[in-house]
Amino acid sequence: MNDRVTKINTLIESIPDVKLLKPFVQGKFDIEGCISVFVEGLEEGLNFDVSIDPQYPFKSHDTETIKFYNEDLLAYRHIMGNGSICIHTAHSPVLSDKLCFDIESVKAWIRKYYINKDSDTHYEHLIVTNKAFKGNHFAFFFNEVEYSFSKNQFGFVDYSPLSNGIFYKDKIRSNILQVFYDRNRKTLSDVKWNIQLKFLHRSNGVFIFLKDTPSNNQRWAFEKWSELETFLPQEFLEFLHLVEEKSQKGKEKFLPLFIGYNITEAEIHWQVIMLEIGNFPIYGEKVNKQWLTMIDGNRTIDWAITRNCSYKYFFGRGRLNEQLTNSKILIIGIGAIGSIVAKTLVRSGCTKVDFIDYDIKEPENVCRSEYSFYTGISNKTNDLINEMCLISPFFEVAYGGFDYSEAFNFFLKTHLTDMNIKSEIEKHLNEYDVIFDCSADSDLLYLLTQLNINSTLLNFSISNHAKQFVCAAEQNRYEFITTQFNGGVLKFDTDDLYNPTGCWNPTFKASYNDINTLVQYALKHINLRFINDKALRNFVIETDDTDCLTINLKEF
Repeated sequence: MNDRVTKINTLIESIPDVKLLKPFVQGKFDIEGCISVFVEGLEEGLNFDVSIDPQYPFKSHDTETIKFYNEDLLAYRHIMGNGSICIHTAHSPVLSDKLCFDIESVKAWIRKYYINKDSDTHYEHLIVTNKAFKGNHFAFFFNEVEYSFSKNQFGFVDYSPLSNGIFYKDKIRSNILQVFYDRNRKTLSDVKWNIQLKFLHRSNGVFIFLKDTPSNNQRWAFEKWSELETFLPQEFLEFLHLVEEKSQKGKEKFLPLFIGYNITEAEIHWQVIMLEIGNFPIYGEKVNKQWLTMIDGNRTIDWAITRNCSYKYFFGRGRLNEQLTNSKILIIGIGAIGSIVAKTLVRSGCTKVDFIDYDIKEPENVCRSEYSFYTGISNKTNDLINEMCLISPFFEVAYGGFDYSEAFNFFLKTHLTDMNIKSEIEKHLNEYDVIFDCSADSDLLYLLTQLNINSTLLNFSISNHAKQFVCAAEQNRYEFITTQFNGGVLKFDTDDLYNPTGCWNPTFKASYNDINTLVQYALKHINLRFINDKALRNFVIETDDTDCLTINLKEF
């Protein structure tokens, strides 16, 4: 270990524009020292206490294992409450290279934030200490609402518990914000979630919109109630006192207080303080013959975790083109292909999706479809709707959730010559922007070509062992699909099919991985056509795995 300390001291002294103020020594756990860093534009160097973890030069999870501290810099951007600056540097397993990279990052921080006093274009959330409250961590998810709050406006909220989980080693309870009410419980705004979430059991909390950020230096959330005291009007404190009195008759032992403030002119962020019922940080005091509600300023604020789960953040890391995400989508047939298409669309930002499938989900469907074993035997449509609601808080069935699977199949196949019924079916299908036919039903494929459909209609089919994937997107879709599969264009094994016990039709063999690979490839291609504003054409994806996997897409 002494060799490591000696090496670090030698390396630091060799780095240009760095002066070793206090040689590094081995502490109880870390190696510690003090340096001064010089950059052009500074008359003197900036001093930093430095600690180096035993893992260095490797990170600890995603965290750098070298820290540079200076508590005199707390007013600047990208610095933590303990005075350590935020740096993110290149990887290197070589100690000397890593030290040089990290010192260069310190210099970059000094130029950008200390000298130029730059502000980042994106909002940096307040630093809030995550600690358990009465043995549990609490998390609250909120969404943007179509309502303008005024400064110091307060009232009630409804929230719903989602689930209990583990936060590192502690318990955590996650919740969603449901409704804002004024102080008289008149509805101000409903928070938009999917129907499954809206039906969850509700509990009560309170809110106040401060407008201003409850923080020091716009970085660290207040730690003591005394820091928050000047932000809370007497009227709100009296309201809080009345709420506590009434809440003591209920079953809940705590009450969340939502603190709102602007992070931009148009965007509100909410932080949550956990209040113990019967032990609010307030008390009564008689001032000039009048009772006032006062704050116990010495009490520590118990912050919970909050996350903005509005659409733009929920899908902020990536979604499909707006021509898909803004569409009303119908998926006909939600077996292996259709259910994978559904889950991909919903995970990728699509919110309005309907399903047609008369079939029942069986346990053997689970291995290569997007269903869960836990829900047992159930209608595929109902089961998949529940799955989608669990994935995206914004998913909703496009037309009210009415399952017309059996009626659709029956009327289409028995009354196509009835012009009135045909017109009604066409009218209904044309209410969708995009239709995916994943039914593998040749009869249905033929009948759909007899209808006047203005929607984008895509037929997906797959061959045995997932050797080929066929997408028909043009008017000749029936002829194209028939020619590919029955006209001998595609060569594939038709003998080695899966024949389960019982009187069932044989089905193609392919794993979830096989099918999903081709579905994702096809959806990627379709999305790119939308991005580039190009017409969709019929295409075939062929695979070859004789040596290594190769995938070839051919348009027609």
